[in-house]
Amino acid sequence: MTEGRIAVVTGASSGIGRAVTTNFARRGINVVAAGRRAEQLDAVQTEAANFPGSVLPFAGDMTGHAYTEELLAAAEREWAAPADIFVASAGRGLPGTVLGSDAGQWEELVEANLLAIMRQLRTTAAEFVKQAEADSGSRVRDIVVIGSTVGRQVSAANPVYGATKFAVHSLVEALRQEVCAHNIRVTLIEPGFVRSGFQDTAGYDTAWFEAVAEQNGPLLVPEDVASVIEFVVGRPIHVHLDDIRLRPTRQKA
Repeated sequence: MTEGRIAVVTGASSGIGRAVTTNFARRGINVVAAGRRAEQLDAVQTEAANFPGSVLPFAGDMTGHAYTEELLAAAEREWAAPADIFVASAGRGLPGTVLGSDAGQWEELVEANLLAIMRQLRTTAAEFVKQAEADSGSRVRDIVVIGSTVGRQVSAANPVYGATKFAVHSLVEALRQEVCAHNIRVTLIEPGFVRSGFQDTAGYDTAWFEAVAEQNGPLLVPEDVASVIEFVVGRPIHVHLDDIRLRPTRQKA
């Protein structure tokens, strides 16, 4: 049962985060839609205007140290109840190998894909534990993190981005073990190739990606991932699908 729950979704202005936001609202979940681009967040709110759940746009920098606290506070102000779902979908990519990638972007990549996620996990988990202690864990709470298949299987073509995902994957499992006794589910979603605009934004070669699509397609779309996340958070309190890898059917690796 998901209707009436309150979620925070980062990266909500486009791609998987946007699809998760609109899908949640369609199912009656109220959502704080977080992202950098205010105009696109406003468009998400407009799209969801007639859905059972409402969308609150919240533009900001995901790497800010107080960002997660602000998002959780905004949810409680708006709906007079705390969030019980947090979806960490924001991140960035970086094409290239260890030798071939732009080393000038490494620190920014690690900040966005690892350190910002660590802060989000720490803040959200601490708040959820506090809530669970107040109600004896009588309700389920969900933290969902978007990982990647390149965080499980080493890619010689994209190892720097992949390294950040390997790190996040280990943190997600460690946090799951730490908080599961409170009926807090920490879930890792590992998509394969998704046609979402992420590759263009991150600077991946368009011809390369179209060749990938030709070989492996039809590729996933953001709505495919969003439907999986909806299923995960909708399970009964005693059921946790904690690590899900989804690929295009024809994707080998």
